[in-house]
Amino acid sequence: MSGGFTEKEREEIRKKLLNSGYELGTEIGLKKMTVAMIAKSTGIAVGSFYNFYASKEEFVVAMIRDTEARFEREMTSYFSKDGTITLKKFLEVFRGNFKPENNFLLRMKLDDWVWLKSHITDSIYLNKTNELNKFETIFTKIKGIRQDVEPGVAVNFIKSIYALYQNRDTLFEDSLQTNVDLIFETLYRYLKD
Repeated sequence: MSGGFTEKEREEIRKKLLNSGYELGTEIGLKKMTVAMIAKSTGIAVGSFYNFYASKEEFVVAMIRDTEARFEREMTSYFSKDGTITLKKFLEVFRGNFKPENNFLLRMKLDDWVWLKSHITDSIYLNKTNELNKFETIFTKIKGIRQDVEPGVAVNFIKSIYALYQNRDTLFEDSLQTNVDLIFETLYRYLKD
């Protein structure tokens, strides 16, 4: 029992910590969010937080991993028995991940992205090589995709969605979802065999 918690208690606290992080990240932003705020919102002592995460940065990486893991579980539930998915279904499920209510990264503002880029520097996240490798692996599982697809083009389409949301205070926010839909339609036309 690390930190005096059973494994079941640790798992429950981890979930509460992540939920607190999502809420605080949305309300005040990642940059302003502190370990003390996260612990208080979760109902644990600050010292107990460190039984789970070594730092706020490690915690934020856990938030990103949790978001990705939920998406990956959903996506794999649509794979056929041979481990593939159609392009249309892939983009339909992928598009669902690009709604602010499903992806806390879309709720972040530009100053939080700046904080993230400056504090999560040694991570697999925000790493171009890792992003390309991830998409190249995914492309091998999608039926109906062009053979000459350049993964960097697809990654840039996705990054443009994040850029829209990062700058939403300078855009017409009521139109953002339409912009995202148009980006996905363009991505579909680009990827389609």
